[in-house]
Amino acid sequence: MKLKESWGKISGTGLFRIIKNKYVVAILCFAVWVVFLDSSSMVRCTRIKMNIREQENQKEYYREEIRSIEEKLNELSSNRDSLEKFAREQYLFKKDDEDLFVVEPRR
Repeated sequence: MKLKESWGKISGTGLFRIIKNKYVVAILCFAVWVVFLDSSSMVRCTRIKMNIREQENQKEYYREEIRSIEEKLNELSSNRDSLEKFAREQYLFKKDDEDLFVVEPRR
């Protein structure tokens, strides 16, 4: 008897009436399908948009890097003194009559 009474209380509430409506159930199923389960779901679209934004940021970073490297290359190809300085610092080049000592800091 208690089961029938509790079922009567549940079935009389407004929430149960809404859930019992076939249109509401269909709309909820459709919403779940569109948001989570579909191949072009909203979750997937959001992830793709975030990925595109991240890749555009990387593209801008690499454009700036290319621009700065081209400036350095232009300076090295136009100025002999800067080319000599670069070769001495980066590749430890020296003239024939020079001795080169590399001093490394202690760690």
